[in-house]
Amino acid sequence: MSYQINLGQWTSVFVVPSSVVDQHIKIASESQLKVLLYLLRHSDEDNSAEQIGDALRLSADEVQNAVDFWIERDLLTKHDSALAPAAAARPVAADSHVKESEPAKKSHTTMSRAQRPDPMFVSKLLQENTILAGLLEEMQKVLNKPLSPGDTATIVMLYDSFGLPCEVIFLLLNYLKSIGSANMRAIERFGIQWADKGIKTVNDAEQEIDRMTKSREAWGRVSSLLGIRNVGNPTKAQMENADRWLNIWQFSDEMITEAYERCVNTKGTYNISYINAILKRWYEKGIKSLDTLQKEESAKQRKPKSKAKSGKGSVFSVEGASFDVSKYENASLFDD
Repeated sequence: MSYQINLGQWTSVFVVPSSVVDQHIKIASESQLKVLLYLLRHSDEDNSAEQIGDALRLSADEVQNAVDFWIERDLLTKHDSALAPAAAARPVAADSHVKESEPAKKSHTTMSRAQRPDPMFVSKLLQENTILAGLLEEMQKVLNKPLSPGDTATIVMLYDSFGLPCEVIFLLLNYLKSIGSANMRAIERFGIQWADKGIKTVNDAEQEIDRMTKSREAWGRVSSLLGIRNVGNPTKAQMENADRWLNIWQFSDEMITEAYERCVNTKGTYNISYINAILKRWYEKGIKSLDTLQKEESAKQRKPKSKAKSGKGSVFSVEGASFDVSKYENASLFDD
């Protein structure tokens, strides 16, 4: 009896780098993934951007943008006019002075900021995606102004490149409006931060908004205690420290005030890092009240200082630790 496995479509396969899924799939757009898969499948062919676009129903600009996306992420590299895997090493000439033990330095291009999609891509996507188009309509109502082409491209970027669902973007918008920061710069900054944190569901977004709200409330309480008045919104450091002091370490108002006063007495000015260091030390010692702190410091002050002990070859007498000239004269230079 003979056996045969019918592999069907599995008789023809090609390799996809693991990093595509592990690192890039959450921010790669549909067109970027399509172009990469097409290039991997047809790696032995010479295709132009127009030919790839015809096969995938994409414009030549979309194909080029997708190729640039993977080059920036070190999946592909360009030598002259040909593409190749970025991991592939260039052959070293026999007369090369580069030592084998020294790895070649790789040129790496980083984006200074996130790239917005081009108008053609935005227009095509909005025609196909009624939910995204509806989100933009609602945003105009919340912001009480029409969105500019740049504003629209920013939202499309958060949706398509960073993978934020429409409902998550809308929750973020309403939160920023509630704190008086509903502008496109804030929406872009927080949207990218949420994408980096993996906040991609309504539940995750609601939990993050709850955390951010508690941090702001904590800073409001701390700033009132310390008499600090911010111009504009609190900084990230202020919110994080206040949240730590009140919600994590759970210090009372009087302990935070005490740390502030000690900071000013020592440094001569308000220093949030110094206050945090004081509170951290108290937290690690389990000191949560002024009464406990006073007892701790009183016990430390009452603790007698240890007297100097006389040892072999010591040149000091026991009484009063005075200098013993006779012992010094009898001591050898090489004694321990």
